[in-house]
Order: sequence, then structure tokens, then C-alpha cells
Amino acid sequence: MNVLAIDTATEVLGIALSTGGERRVTTVRIGLKHSETLLPWIKFLIEDSGIKLDDLQLIVCSLGPGSFTGQRIGLATAKGLAAGSHCPLIGIPGLDALAFRYRSFKGVVIPLSDARRKKVYTALYRQGERISDYLDIPMTKLALDLKEFDNLLLTGSEAEVFARIIGEEQSREGITLDRGLPFTDPESLLEIGQELFKRKGNIQYNLEPLYLRKSEAEIKFYGELKDS
Repeated sequence: MNVLAIDTATEVLGIALSTGGERRVTTVRIGLKHSETLLPWIKFLIEDSGIKLDDLQLIVCSLGPGSFTGQRIGLATAKGLAAGSHCPLIGIPGLDALAFRYRSFKGVVIPLSDARRKKVYTALYRQGERISDYLDIPMTKLALDLKEFDNLLLTGSEAEVFARIIGEEQSREGITLDRGLPFTDPESLLEIGQELFKRKGNIQYNLEPLYLRKSEAEIKFYGELKDS
């Protein structure tokens, strides 16, 4: 099955392309220049694989959370490519993809993505199933909320920072750190989307960005506490 997965929610661009038995994956730390680099990278990977855009059978896009602009760029591009290639489009939260590779872990998996202001975007997973809401939370508060949990696995770009906070404040054991500190995992994004498509077929999937907070413009205009 020819499947393309893209993630532009963070400063690291992630793209994965599966064509039959071959898989091409690239992650490029480019800051927030996805509008300039996303389509050229997709074009390169598709041409390098020997297929055409029309040969795509599924597109998977990260919904975030992350950069508001990055999320919109990725989803708009994915929608355009899906329309052009006449193939289904599936949206998957990026936190789900970060946790996916550890779905066999017996404890609680916690992917952590930078939300700025000493906060993280996160959620809790146990053996592949999400057991919490998607959160936009200060790291110090998250550390307190996790006191009741043992055997934690931390992954994502902010995992190392959060591990230090837990160690300094709680001197805890039973914490496993993914030292790869991934910003994105487009290969897992691809696998989740492909599995979902095989289970549920060609139905309408979630195609809206996952926003866990107001944008800076909304905060300035409406204020921090006003409901959206």
C-alpha cells in the first residue's frame, strides 16, 4: 500500500512514505519553515520511490498539538494532496505517534512536546491506549499529578527536561528515558493511520487541528481566561 505521512506541528519536519515493501523516512530540523520545505521534500521522496502522486492510496497527517501555523500548513497540504491524488486522508494526534512505538511497555508512556512557558503538551498511554485527556500543562504540575504512577517511560523532545524535574523534586525511581528525544515520529504516524484505515475503511476521519490552547493573537485580543 502506498502511504504518505507528514508532521509539521513542531520545528522538526517529519515525512514517511511506504510503497509496498519499502519505506522512506526523513526528519529535518528546519525551525518553522515548513511552508518552504514540505512540498519539495514530499516531491523528492515520491520521485525517489519511483511512484507518482496519483499512486498514493492513503495520506496521514499529524493534527498536533504544536505550532499553530505548522499544524495548519501540514493539514492544508495534506488536504490538497489527498484531493489531487483522489485518496483518503486520516488525521492522527502527534502525541499518539510518539507513544506508539512503546505500546508493549508495561507501565505508563508519557510523550512530552514543548508547549513553551515551561509547559508541555502531553497525554498518558498504557499499552497503546490513551488513558488521559490531551494536556497543555506546566511540567511542575504534571510531576505532582504523576506521583501515583510507577514505572514511567518518558519520550518526546522534553522528556529529558521533565526527567530532571521529577528527579530533583521527588527523587523517584522507576523512570525510563527515551534518550532519542524525538520531536516527531512520522513512521509511527504512518503505521497508526494505515492500521486505522484497514480496520475502518474509507470513512470520514478527523481533519481539524488539535488545539489545546488559544493562539497568541487570541490571548492578546480576548485575554488568557476567556473561553474560546
